[in-house]
Amino acid sequence: MSRKTLLAVLAVLAAVLAFFKEQFGLGMDVTAVLGGLTAVVLYVLFEAKLDLKKIGAQAGRWKDPKFWLAFVAVVLAALNKNLGLNLPAETIIPTLT
Repeated sequence: MSRKTLLAVLAVLAAVLAFFKEQFGLGMDVTAVLGGLTAVVLYVLFEAKLDLKKIGAQAGRWKDPKFWLAFVAVVLAALNKNLGLNLPAETIIPTLT
C-alpha cells in the first residue's frame, strides 16, 4: 500500500470516527489513536528515508542530458496546459528533439 493511499484512508477514517463521536457521544481511546498514528508516521518517515537513499544512488542522473530533456518537456507541457501558452505539439516536439 502506498503512503498516499494509507494517509488518505486514515483521513477518511478519522472523519468518520469524528462524525460518530459527535452524533453518538462516543469516547475514543486517546492512547490507541496516538499509537496508530505513531505507527503510520514512522512508516511514512522510514519509506521517505529509503526514497532519499534511492535518489542518492542515482547521482549521475543529474548530469544526464536525457534526464534534463525529459524534465524540460514535462515542465513545458504543464506550462502550456496551465498557463494557456497555446504552443502546438508540432512545435514543441521537434524543438526538444
